[in-house]
Amino acid sequence: MYDDFIIGEINEGVHVDQEINKVICELAKSYYGNHESYGYISHRINNFSIDPMIHHYNKSINNLKCVSIVDPKGLKIVSNLESKFYYQNRFYGFSDLDKAILWTQTMIRQKMLA
Repeated sequence: MYDDFIIGEINEGVHVDQEINKVICELAKSYYGNHESYGYISHRINNFSIDPMIHHYNKSINNLKCVSIVDPKGLKIVSNLESKFYYQNRFYGFSDLDKAILWTQTMIRQKMLA
């Protein structure tokens, strides 16, 4: 966890379901509170699966301003599917972690100025 973003790295073979998502959201809430804006970067260095329904919940978190996926292998199919769950311009896929961090910080700054 950083000042304005989280980098999540899920272990190999894990299925991210409602319970795991709830733990991640509770950690974010305890760190950022209900009002401080932040972004989430999913650094996909391992293979894992996600219950797509968690995206419906996550997009309702008011201070979660953006989500990005970093897939060093460049698999865009997953990010295209997941992007359908988020609002336009709040979700982006990258193959490089540094670019995702820069984009996330830019998004947070823009949202704070808006």
